[in-house]
Amino acid sequence: MLMSVVAPSCEFVAMPELTGARVLITGLTSASGFDVARAFVDHGARLIIQSPEDSPEMTELAAVLAENCSDLRLFNTPLASDEDAARLVQTAVQDFGGVDVVINFASVESSAVQRLETYEDVETLVADVLSVPLCLTQVAANRMRLVWVEGSILNVVRVADKTGGRAMMLADMLRSALADLTRGLAQDWADQGIRINAIAPPSSVASMGGHGAVSDADLAAVALQLASRKGQSVSGHVLDAEGASRRWC
Repeated sequence: MLMSVVAPSCEFVAMPELTGARVLITGLTSASGFDVARAFVDHGARLIIQSPEDSPEMTELAAVLAENCSDLRLFNTPLASDEDAARLVQTAVQDFGGVDVVINFASVESSAVQRLETYEDVETLVADVLSVPLCLTQVAANRMRLVWVEGSILNVVRVADKTGGRAMMLADMLRSALADLTRGLAQDWADQGIRINAIAPPSSVASMGGHGAVSDADLAAVALQLASRKGQSVSGHVLDAEGASRRWC
């Protein structure tokens, strides 16, 4: 199901419940996710950030975040396996005594799209892309359950190359698989008060119509609302984030 959690027009409302929130963000790079991290810093959250990128740009962005964050930790170790993902969540829980919000970024680079030749190639890539977010979600939800945290988990999947037949087929298959995955996980953890949602790449129809472009600012607006009291009844959805930063002001 596609939906928007942001009203068409609204006023900026402070979210004091996010002050001191323990936030784990994975897959953040200098090109994707910075506005999301900054939004939580601006609301007084404590952050653990994992980035696969060890670059001067990433170091500079982390320094910018650290200027206003009371507690920020950065890990540049890539998540190459489920064991790496589980270890990262365990580290976050140990360092912060738990986690309240988890946001996982998974990206498909243009080079990976261009290598696709068959339907089986697409299926394999979809499984690979969703593998680490799935593991992170399961481990994080279990840790939330153990310490009685009714938290929010958001998986964001992006495709760098949005044009061409390969990219559109990949986007549609990612949306379908992510929707099934999100719905099932949300049902599994609903009794524990743990909310699980996702943002997928735009569909082929949206891309052809010139719609579906989602900025980091849009993602930040949605992630904040899902983590706040406003998102307490939202779970199991692939969300429509396009334009959220303009509608929430």
